[in-house]
Amino acid sequence: MNDIELRKTIGSRAKARRKELGLTMDYLAEKLDVNKSTIMRYEKGTIDNTKRLVVEGLANALHVTPEYLRGETDEYNTEITDRRLLQVRDLMEKVLGAIPLGIASSDNEFAENMLLVMLAEYLEFADSFTKACHRFDFDGNKENEEFAKMIGESLEDFSTMLFQREIMHTVSTLYDVSETLRSYVQDPQAAQNHMRAILKLYNL
Repeated sequence: MNDIELRKTIGSRAKARRKELGLTMDYLAEKLDVNKSTIMRYEKGTIDNTKRLVVEGLANALHVTPEYLRGETDEYNTEITDRRLLQVRDLMEKVLGAIPLGIASSDNEFAENMLLVMLAEYLEFADSFTKACHRFDFDGNKENEEFAKMIGESLEDFSTMLFQREIMHTVSTLYDVSETLRSYVQDPQAAQNHMRAILKLYNL
């Protein structure tokens, strides 16, 4: 593959992957610390996009391999399959970059404890929500239909009740955290102690 063909291959594959993820040129420009017009020319192959730093920068931002961009393979070798997953990854990086906060150590501890609770609860939520979605679907669940008839409920109402019971831990935790946050201004120490008590439930 000559240099012109390689530039066009890298450009077309980068553009296709960017669109697949629903990303803008501005997003890619920010990630590579270049102008939007440079990204446009990279994608068109009108300027040299074959340099190692450029290819690796595009590959990292688009969550593919340099080999994929150069047309040496058709495999992405990445777990990032859509824009939402990429947004989660980006936000997690921003969260890590934002801590510790530039506030008093006691206030910062409360904020970090709150983050720990939210992350730990998300793991609980992911497990219970997955089970709820698999077990308590409204259609085609014979077992749920039989139980619903036994207690005089519709299948939809019975499935809704089971679904809500499965995720109730997350509902309660989010309410508890919001109330603790609300009380922080009146009694920071009590709120801090309560947040620590919540953390103990997660062995943190």
